[in-house]
Amino acid sequence: MKNNNNSLPPLAALRFLRWFLRDDLAEEVQGDLEEKFYMTVKRKSLLRARLNYWFQVLNYLRPFAIKSTKSTYSIMNSTDMFRHYISVSIRNVKRRQLYSMINVLGLTMGFACCLFIYQYVSFEYSFDGHHKNSPYIYRVVETLNQPNSGQSVEAATGWALGPAAKQEVPGVIQFARLMPEDNSAFISVPEKPDKAFEEERVFYADPAFFSIFTFDIISGDSKNPLAPGTMMISKSSAQKYFDLSDPLGQVLDVSGWINGSYRVSGIFKDVPENSHLQFDILLPMEDLLRKSQFSDPSTGWGWTNFITYFQLHKDADTEEAESLITNILIKNRRDYFERSNTTAYEDLQPLRDIHLNGNIPAPATKMGSYLSVYFFMLIGFIILLLACINYINLTTARMLDRTREVGIRKVSGAGKNQLVFQFLTESAFTIFISFALAVFISSTLRPYVNTLLGLELPTIWSDPVFWSGFLITFGITTLLTGIYPARILSSFKPVTALKGVVKNSGDRSSFRQLLVVVQFSVSVILLAGTIIVYGQLDFMRNLDLGLNLEQIIQIPGPRIFKEGTDKFSQPEVLKNELKNIPGVIQSAVSTSVPGKELTATSTSIRKMTVDPSQNIHGAVIWIDSSFTNIYGLEYMAGTGNIRITDSDDDLWPVIVNESAVKALGFTSPGDALNQEIYMYGNKAEIVAVIKDFNWFSAHEERENIFLILGLSSTQSTISVKVQSNGLPGTIKRINDLYKHLYPGNPFRYTFADKTFDLQYRNDRQFAKLFGFFATLAIFIACLGLFGLATYSTQHRIKEIGVRKVLGATAGNLVSLLSTDFLKPVVISIFIAVPVSWFIMGWWLEDFAYRIELEWWYFAGAGSIALVIAWFTVGFQAFKAAGVNPVECLKDE
Repeated sequence: MKNNNNSLPPLAALRFLRWFLRDDLAEEVQGDLEEKFYMTVKRKSLLRARLNYWFQVLNYLRPFAIKSTKSTYSIMNSTDMFRHYISVSIRNVKRRQLYSMINVLGLTMGFACCLFIYQYVSFEYSFDGHHKNSPYIYRVVETLNQPNSGQSVEAATGWALGPAAKQEVPGVIQFARLMPEDNSAFISVPEKPDKAFEEERVFYADPAFFSIFTFDIISGDSKNPLAPGTMMISKSSAQKYFDLSDPLGQVLDVSGWINGSYRVSGIFKDVPENSHLQFDILLPMEDLLRKSQFSDPSTGWGWTNFITYFQLHKDADTEEAESLITNILIKNRRDYFERSNTTAYEDLQPLRDIHLNGNIPAPATKMGSYLSVYFFMLIGFIILLLACINYINLTTARMLDRTREVGIRKVSGAGKNQLVFQFLTESAFTIFISFALAVFISSTLRPYVNTLLGLELPTIWSDPVFWSGFLITFGITTLLTGIYPARILSSFKPVTALKGVVKNSGDRSSFRQLLVVVQFSVSVILLAGTIIVYGQLDFMRNLDLGLNLEQIIQIPGPRIFKEGTDKFSQPEVLKNELKNIPGVIQSAVSTSVPGKELTATSTSIRKMTVDPSQNIHGAVIWIDSSFTNIYGLEYMAGTGNIRITDSDDDLWPVIVNESAVKALGFTSPGDALNQEIYMYGNKAEIVAVIKDFNWFSAHEERENIFLILGLSSTQSTISVKVQSNGLPGTIKRINDLYKHLYPGNPFRYTFADKTFDLQYRNDRQFAKLFGFFATLAIFIACLGLFGLATYSTQHRIKEIGVRKVLGATAGNLVSLLSTDFLKPVVISIFIAVPVSWFIMGWWLEDFAYRIELEWWYFAGAGSIALVIAWFTVGFQAFKAAGVNPVECLKDE
């Protein structure tokens, strides 16, 4: 059969056959192949005939190639093979720089995010792990149930519980009680007036405290710490008060719950950040219990301001110990519990469980949240999953570019498992590069993250647990990103692979679209969550509190007085002097201020005409007559012209809010006026009723407030209403007056609105992190979408050229190219809306006052995601639509 030269098969094939076959056999095979070639040319195109011809050549040689390859693999060791795969990976990265950059960037961001979250989670779980006895240390948690007050759970007990349990509970080795100083204590060096500081981290503690807990004593009396008249201070406090001189044996004056001079008997290392107890100064519990307030034995059970810790025997039964401790409490408070119809029980909370159980209130305790830890762990997993989805999508989309490589490797003898291993090696290589970059980023940005979180995250590079976790994560991520593309690529048949006619199957395309739906569903959920979190934060900050906090500065009252000074008269002295300062409008004194911890709460408040079983819970604050005016509290009944009580009065004058009126059982504010109630074991008279207001943030319901007119403590706060004009000068004059009246007392002030706003610090931090993760998620999702759109437009470039030649406009082409990619985004919005509605509705339940979930929150999140996705895809669509059709078709 004669043919022109253009239709002849390549003569190079004959030489190729002779490399493996004898000359006569090679010519016989060549003749057979030529005949098949000419028959194919008649029925199909020349290009198809040539491809089929070459495949037949390779098929004849396959037995020889396999034999040769197997012998080669038997000689080549695993190191050489791995080196070969790495070199192939590097070559692929260089050849496909855009897609490699997208994969590496997405995975790097995912790993960096996970590294930061791991450091945070590691820090949270490390709390109190440095104590040698930590498995055997427990904190007592007291639960009270009352019909009217509901259930109260608090890590606070009476001071008598510890000694009683030590005597009566066999499993208890020793106990330690702590009591934090109210607000703060003033500590000063007697001979150095400038060395006076207001210390907020002060505890009264038992001597056994250092036996139970592992806080290292650097120097001093470690065998008999916290003896009466002595104190223990931290290393940083020693430097602050005594500079470079030896602090041991030195004397500091203390003004707080107890007043007097105390000798420094020991120095301990600064308390680590991962301790739920944070303190700088320890004072002896024995000296505190000598005060008159604790002289009555009954206060040992009813005055529940103490935190009690027990160290149990290794083989102690905690349930039995809890039962015995509960029996001790009931036995000693039986009369009160029966009168008030109260049930009570005591729990032993493991030490390592304290920090993350932020729902159990405890004074002066650094609290965290299991919920926050779980949330961030979930976020880290989601962000890394989104990056893995990008890798899978781009790898499977690009598999058409590697079909011939797979075909040649298969006919050269590579088995399916070897191909899978090769592609997994490529995934591992990409992941390793991404992880290395993530380590660099996390190390560089660590100081900024610490500032954002207000923490000192630990260094994890020497932590064996981290490296174990890394290896596990590395393996899982490699399998997750590599196994599916590897199985797909290695499953191609050599015939179709060498012809280059492998097409993306509908199943694979659907799977990629499913992954895009997952990505954008998560992104829309996080976007909607961010909008709702910021909406709730804005709502809380603009909530009508029922009080006025503008232009009020709050000054802690003096603690250090000249000898012979009447301490209880000093607030009135200061108020009278403040009147003479230009710019001061009014001042008031109280034992606490809005946004700060309450001075006292009571569960023993009731009408005089009802029995103790009708007791209610209430917040109690001692105030002067100006307090209600300066904070703009509105009267419902009674007036502001009210007498001030003194210690000899039979009836305490008290102002209550609307909630307290209802809780006490009065029908109206007018009905409650001039009625007598029972509180704190004393009789009180309701002299006025005010509208409800928020003492705390929107997280909490409004309290039953009881404002007692008359100061019972020198530990007070002075609130000063000032004019906005000339404010710096006014504050300077107040400072001068304060130092003149109370030398040795540091002057410190805060603005009332800033004090109140501090309650939302954690919410603002949460909102920032939520917004950051939402931005990261949408960026990673769009990164993958950009890669898919780029690849798709490149493979449809000839189609675009033909459509332009036939008259398609740029708008038609942009619409055509964008539609396929925006469909999964639209589907993801419909999936994300109900999910985010449920999740954010559950989150909002934590707030007593909250926003309503409106449709536009979710519509806004979906619109943002859709617009971002459209711009991501549209960029490539516009770019492709603007290409000259001649450039698209010139190689045809």
